[in-house]
Amino acid sequence: MKRTLITALAFAALATSALANPCGFKDSGSMVVTGYAVGATAVPEPERQKLAQFAETAKHRFGICIFAQVDKQGSKEANRKVAQARAQNVMAFLEKQGVPRKVMKVATQDEAFTFFGLLPEDQSADRRVMVTHD
Repeated sequence: MKRTLITALAFAALATSALANPCGFKDSGSMVVTGYAVGATAVPEPERQKLAQFAETAKHRFGICIFAQVDKQGSKEANRKVAQARAQNVMAFLEKQGVPRKVMKVATQDEAFTFFGLLPEDQSADRRVMVTHD
């Protein structure tokens, strides 16, 4: 039992650090875009100002990672498309704010990586895009 718990904790720590920046650089700034409805891909209106403020710093950086994820609802293919569209919409928004496209990388998670969210009302936190910069 004790060995299982230690193994689980070690795996969780590794998974958390691996998911912190899937684009492969150490990040020095980050934000999370939340508030997506099920299947929605446009940057939620309440998050636009926060993302624009983030862009003010990000446009002077050499690495921007846009990591989108979805909740546990839907098929793998549908979730992949939604995650990709969320990431692309955040990228387009940042580009309009002056962040060069060449410094941005996109990564997606086709299924939520939290261990929660079994009920639809609990899954809103899983519908997000994490944006980091070097």
